Amino acid sequence: MGLSKVDICNHALLKIGADTISSLDTASNTTEATIQSAKFCNVLFDQALEEVLRMHKWNNAMRRVKLTRLTEAPAFKWKYNYLVPTDCIRIINLYETTDAYDDQTSWVVEGRNILTDYETAFLSYVSKPQDVSTLNSFVTQCVIQNLAIKLAVPMQLDQGMQNNLLQEFNSVILPQAKSIDAQENKWWDMEESNTLLSIYNTSPIV
Repeated sequence: MGLSKVDICNHALLKIGADTISSLDTASNTTEATIQSAKFCNVLFDQALEEVLRMHKWNNAMRRVKLTRLTEAPAFKWKYNYLVPTDCIRIINLYETTDAYDDQTSWVVEGRNILTDYETAFLSYVSKPQDVSTLNSFVTQCVIQNLAIKLAVPMQLDQGMQNNLLQEFNSVILPQAKSIDAQENKWWDMEESNTLLSIYNTSPIV
C-alpha cells in the first residue's frame, strides 16, 4: 500500500519545515502549530492532487467506462449529450466502440457533459481515486511536492522556498515520474489521419 492522505500531508509539511499532524481533524491536534498545519492541508490537498492528476495520463489513475447518454440532446451542432463521470479529472479520448479506434470523429466538453455524434460512447479518462494510497510512489511524490509548493508561502512566508520547490518539481520530480510511467506502456493511441491512411492503402486517398 502507498501513503495515506495524512502521510502525504506530513511529507509535504516536512519539506517546508512545518509541524506534522496526527490527523486532518483539527480537533485531534493539540498545539497551535499542528492545528495550523491541519487547516492548511485540508484547504490545499485536493487542489494539489487534482493538478497533478491533470498533468499526465497516469497509468494507475486511468479508467474506462461506457457513458450514460442523456435524454436531452444539445440545442445545435451535436446529436448526443453524455454525462462525464463524477471522478473524471482529465478526459483522454472518446470512442464509439470497444475497439477503441480513433477515427477522427469530433467531440467537445461543455461543463460536465461531452457532446458528440456517437450513438454510443466509451470514455478513457484519468480518475480521482477515493483512496490516495492506491497511487504509485512516483505520482505520490508529485502530489507531495505540489502540496509543499502550495504550503510554503502561507505557512512559512517564504517565497524563495516556494520557488526552489517549484523548480525541483518541474525539472526533476515531474519529468522522472512521467518517464517511468510512460515506460510501462506498449500501446500508443494514434489518431487516424489521411497521411497514415495513404501509407496503408494501395490506392491514394483523394
